[in-house]
Amino acid sequence: MRVAIENLHSLCENNTHALTRGRSYFLLNGHTLVDSGDRCDILFIGGCTVTDTMRDRCFQAIANKMEKHPGAIVIVFGCLSAFPDALSENTRIDHQRLHIISYQESALLDALLSAKIPYGEVTTHILHGHIPYQKQIGPADSYVHIAHGCVNDCSYCNIKLAKGRVASRPPAVIEEEVRALYRDGVTVITLLGDDCGSYGLDRGTDLPTLLESLAAISPDLKFKLFTIFPALYLQYAERLEPFFAARRIPYICLPVQSASPRLLKLMNREYDTASLERAISRIRSLDADAYIYSHFMFNFPTETMAELIQSTFFARLFNSTVFIGYGENSATRAASLHTRIDNAERGIRNAYLQDLIRRGELSAFLVPQP
Repeated sequence: MRVAIENLHSLCENNTHALTRGRSYFLLNGHTLVDSGDRCDILFIGGCTVTDTMRDRCFQAIANKMEKHPGAIVIVFGCLSAFPDALSENTRIDHQRLHIISYQESALLDALLSAKIPYGEVTTHILHGHIPYQKQIGPADSYVHIAHGCVNDCSYCNIKLAKGRVASRPPAVIEEEVRALYRDGVTVITLLGDDCGSYGLDRGTDLPTLLESLAAISPDLKFKLFTIFPALYLQYAERLEPFFAARRIPYICLPVQSASPRLLKLMNREYDTASLERAISRIRSLDADAYIYSHFMFNFPTETMAELIQSTFFARLFNSTVFIGYGENSATRAASLHTRIDNAERGIRNAYLQDLIRRGELSAFLVPQP
């Protein structure tokens, strides 16, 4: 069959990785890949559920593409599957040819297509069509996916709804992938997950233990850590610091989100920012060349301008950051917080951040509101 793959959120590394696996999956099972504008028999779509606006945008795009491909089987795969009602209620969609499949239910995809090679057995180490938004991470990286989901429960996030608790891949399988990449000449590997810090907590192991086994493969292997929840990093810091001292972690992302203890409590992300600041300084002392990245959220409900300024000062601890404007997500607990930042104040804060970036006082990629 002729298969078109449509990535509705190519900035997302995890979504793009899943769809890139889809490319290999369809080819291995004897299908032909075509451009999304060409006639196709199967339209394979992945997108984003980070906010109501983003979700609605994806659902409208799905309806539009179904109209352009009236005879195609349409498979919505991944995070968007967590909101099947929003698709089923869309009167523009021909539901007889629509299939909504989550990451956890990839066996349904195999059954639908009578696949000889299951999706779960397909791997990829590239991100086809990824649009990088941060320095030091991009489509040239060699990725090894280690887990879906996370153990955290942030009040603004629906990863748990979309992907569930952490589901870690077996360490032996990850080790074999890393060995194969190393045999092919790859010496820097990016470990990918929704939260790498959650790795192994469903298997009685953890991220430092995984790194110890991977590092033993060869002394010249290095590992970028895509994201680690800061509270988990603080828990693991003593065990991870030897890797920095050996210059084997050239990149780490610690998504702080806010420097305000009050907001961190509302976000259900309570950790001591002073301890985190000391941990970052410790990394710098061990490896001055390590690239330390972070995510910050601004305009979170009830955030004051003083708290945003507090975050911008904390952000200076990092080589670079992304500042993402809070967007309404009705599926999360944060949606019940009633004090919102109005449009006029949002404009003031956007301008404030843009001015800091323009003057070189803040190294950041700005996303006003996803």
